[in-house]
Amino acid sequence: MSTTTVSPDPVTAPVALTTEAGDRGELTIADKVVEKLVLAAAAEVDGIDTTSRSGTLARSARASVQRSGEQVEATLQTAVRYPHGLAATTDAARDRIRTRLDEYTGLTVSRIDVTVTVLTGAAPRPTGRVVA
Repeated sequence: MSTTTVSPDPVTAPVALTTEAGDRGELTIADKVVEKLVLAAAAEVDGIDTTSRSGTLARSARASVQRSGEQVEATLQTAVRYPHGLAATTDAARDRIRTRLDEYTGLTVSRIDVTVTVLTGAAPRPTGRVVA
């Protein structure tokens, strides 16, 4: 009778970490990446319009960050869709940004300034008609 031994798959098998976290290397997250995360998190909030158009002028949302170690101060310029309340919508954006940055980067947000640059129209309502 013969026995077959199966070796663990090197791709899916768990790897034992034998070195301390500081000895394995360093992770650096560029400010541009953090800015894109701020924009992506804000876009998740109902009422925030990160790609609005006002006439022929495109008013895309903008974000900037200043970092000091693990602390981040963020600035967001964006549009809010009418009839969403400005205070409630910007508060929700701050909460979402703070949560996402902590979740994805481990950075602590100490301040988030939100500037509403334009109030856009309500999202188009479906009319039930199909135009061909």
